[in-house]
Amino acid sequence: MKQHLKKIVCLALAVLMVAGLAACGKDETPVSTDHTGKVLTIGRQPRQQVDDYENNALTLWYEEQLGIDIQFVDFASGAADWRAQVNAMIAAGERLPDIMWGFGWSEQERYDYGRDGYIIDLTDLMLGDTAATVEWRERMEELFGEGRLETVMRNIASPDGAIYGFPTQAYGETYNTNTHTFINKVWLDNLGLEVPTNWDELVEVLRAFKTQDPNQNGKNDEIPAIGMVPPTNTASAGATNDITAWMLNNFEFLCDTRQWNAVDGQLYSPYTTDAYREGLKALNQLVAEGLLSASTWTMTSGTELGAIWTPASGTAIAGVISGAIAARSTIDDETAYEYVALPPFNYAPMVTSFNVPPCNIFITEDCEDVQLAFDFLLLGATDEASYRATIGVEGENWVWAEDDSPAGKGYMCTNYPTAPHHATWHTNIGTMSMDSMNTVHHTVRDPQNVWSNTVGDIFLDHEQKYTAIANENNPEEIVDKIIYTPEESAELDVRPAEILIYVKEARAKFAVGQAGFDPNNDANWANYLQTLDNMGMQDWKEISQTAYSRMMGK
Repeated sequence: MKQHLKKIVCLALAVLMVAGLAACGKDETPVSTDHTGKVLTIGRQPRQQVDDYENNALTLWYEEQLGIDIQFVDFASGAADWRAQVNAMIAAGERLPDIMWGFGWSEQERYDYGRDGYIIDLTDLMLGDTAATVEWRERMEELFGEGRLETVMRNIASPDGAIYGFPTQAYGETYNTNTHTFINKVWLDNLGLEVPTNWDELVEVLRAFKTQDPNQNGKNDEIPAIGMVPPTNTASAGATNDITAWMLNNFEFLCDTRQWNAVDGQLYSPYTTDAYREGLKALNQLVAEGLLSASTWTMTSGTELGAIWTPASGTAIAGVISGAIAARSTIDDETAYEYVALPPFNYAPMVTSFNVPPCNIFITEDCEDVQLAFDFLLLGATDEASYRATIGVEGENWVWAEDDSPAGKGYMCTNYPTAPHHATWHTNIGTMSMDSMNTVHHTVRDPQNVWSNTVGDIFLDHEQKYTAIANENNPEEIVDKIIYTPEESAELDVRPAEILIYVKEARAKFAVGQAGFDPNNDANWANYLQTLDNMGMQDWKEISQTAYSRMMGK
């Protein structure tokens, strides 16, 4: 076994280093980046969509840009198979490729491989002063905002503080929000009402929806508000698009995929605060008045929700609804057009994956030219490489749209490869971009497709308004992730999952007023808190605080 390599880097110091390095400017390059004539080996799992990697347009471009020869080492596609192949090579003392590309090791696995010396710590390289590294950091801040490097480094580090994987940061301007909620604007217009801007206004609007026949069909068939709460199991207990979570965020910042909030570095559970209890009281009131449908907790599929969003009758029956409008609405049903974005009134959690990018690229200890390997990764994270990796070659697979194009602005795909091809590696792994195919800038629009364009506009309007609320109201300190040591994880065992399941179950019971779960009853609330303590909430908090303080360099 190779020598154990362990580097612990304090992020507070790292940030100071970055600030100093950025001031050096792009022209100062003390480390040589002349790689002409060198060979770089890349371990990868071939994709069936790619028929040729050696003569691939992306491969040839990489080779031309760096003046190198890329040689691939094939690994099996199945997760169990490639893991066994890697371990067999290690056991036999065989040389690993310079770069392991697209290997989905778990956090624990990459920590183990790094700790045992098979993959290297990238921290010093990320804080390096080559022109490409400085440009990479600057572009990251331009794309994702000030402080992005610190956030990413903190969230992808292993328990020893080392960063063993290179992040893929490929996002769009959409799909980063946690909950999509819409309100029927036709109903509002019929009743002479405006889109609510706070909780009290929302309650009054829902009361009007219930009693004043807003769909004007003469029937008492309106559902003021409805959503679909994900099932309370370990796999999806923290799923997005939960209308009850959207409502509770008007009282307390919470995200079921995060579990902890923090103030000045000190953790607290959002599920035990007085503000959270006030939110439960508000949910309970809505259900008691028939303003929030109890079916929110009993629906089991998006099909059921879709039948409410765009009913077969063609007459809208839901006032406020949460979910993915395009996925839950019947195509070409104009009922969907009646809805407009209903952004949160207070907090607006974003999805955790935005600040915790996947890390599935690694430089191995066997790599003899680490700077070459890292320069290759930096090149893959440039703007041009991101386009080449995701949509192919300009002029062959895509062109820039004219100002008067139906595409609006951005690019248009003219010949995007779908059959086995050699235009790309058919993955966005390693890229860094806010230019997803699904954004307003880069979605090719057919002017004849009214459904797609209209629903897309409704969705985009929601995303922009939601993000604006998030930027304005969300707490300054958000705990995206806590990195536990193997020992801490073992001590926690299954308690966090069990506690979250109980929290979601109790939330539903408090909302519908089940016996023993009246949020207005002090004894019921005290029993809820005691149950959490009995399940190990305080132990979880103490272990999490230790881990979080370590992450924050405190």
